Amino acid sequence: MKEASSNFKPHLIEGFVGPMFSGKTRDLLKRIDPLKYDPRKYSYIGIKPEIDKRNFNTRSAEDFIDWNYVENSKGILELSKEYDLIAIDEIQFFDKGIVKIILELQKEGKNIIFAGLDRDFRGEKFGSMPELMTITNKLEKLYATCNQCGEPAYYTQRLIDGEPASYKSDIILIEGSGKETYEPRCFQHHLVPGKD
Repeated sequence: MKEASSNFKPHLIEGFVGPMFSGKTRDLLKRIDPLKYDPRKYSYIGIKPEIDKRNFNTRSAEDFIDWNYVENSKGILELSKEYDLIAIDEIQFFDKGIVKIILELQKEGKNIIFAGLDRDFRGEKFGSMPELMTITNKLEKLYATCNQCGEPAYYTQRLIDGEPASYKSDIILIEGSGKETYEPRCFQHHLVPGKD
């Protein structure tokens, strides 16, 4: 294994979590950007779940990774064999096997950096995020700005036809697949009709 630097940290799991619009992907990219200029030529790969093939114009200026899309967490191991650093975006969409995969990559001396939503639109844990946050060596919890009052937003509000989505709505609806939109909200303005 190559000598560690401030850019590449073997056996380290790093995570950026928070609601939508909190800058998780931006911070993930900012963290690995220096590798482009490191003379030691550490290799890196970007991975996303197949379910999330969104195209954000806001990311284009800083998105220097050719993202590889995989159907499930097992696909990550095969893709990452030849790389020093593994960047995984939208990690909350992966199956429960993702925790085991991340720990396996750590044993192999990889530097793993992920970004994902810690809570779903209901304000509840999202998939395997609690376990991922527990095994993460360096975790940064981000927040956005509530579009109702300007206070820190730790929640993602789903709106369907302009109204807060019901608690009974499906957990996963990719933005742009219908008449749903998402906004960052503070606790006071995060509304989930039907939630006890």
